[in-house]
Amino acid sequence: MMLAIAEADNAIHRCNDRFLGEVEKFGGTMPTAGVVAGIYTAYCAIEAAGRREQFLAERGIKIHGNTQNECYPIFRAFTKKVHSWLRDRVCKYATVAALARYKSVSPDDFLNWLKDHPIEEACEEYRRIKAELEEAKRRAFMVDASKDPEKAPTIQATPITHGHIGLKLGVLEFAKDGSGEFRLLGILPHERNAVMRMVMTAARNAT
Repeated sequence: MMLAIAEADNAIHRCNDRFLGEVEKFGGTMPTAGVVAGIYTAYCAIEAAGRREQFLAERGIKIHGNTQNECYPIFRAFTKKVHSWLRDRVCKYATVAALARYKSVSPDDFLNWLKDHPIEEACEEYRRIKAELEEAKRRAFMVDASKDPEKAPTIQATPITHGHIGLKLGVLEFAKDGSGEFRLLGILPHERNAVMRMVMTAARNAT
């Protein structure tokens, strides 16, 4: 993994040095395919090692709710210190990398795969796939869990839910716009008095 990260760093910085030295000459033909392939290789290695969060933290990159796709923070981490023109150009390929990841393209095959997937077409295909996945997720949440609990969707664990097993009661705070979106505020304990205290606190906060 460390070798892949180092090679990606070297590739992007060599490209940056070349850009700064001959910006007028290169224009829109800056050779970034090799850089993108290097970052993709490093990304796959980081994911395989389970070091994504650690790597991003070391590079000072925060993940926000509106992050474009899973690859974008990694691309941003590698291009953080290069010229903004080059950073923008390379980071546009994060969506292409996300599509490659979705299709299980290996790092060794990525460069050839990239030649057959122009950025505009790849981005359009990824947006379509993402929209279909979001729609499938939305339909899953329309299941009436009280009637068909086996089809109820699985929601990603949070620090609040980690370690809990089996059926539990939770405290939810719903959005005020009626959209049905909610936040999980806590898991109710088994002890009756503790449950009553949590319920009364929630009731006071709601008034």
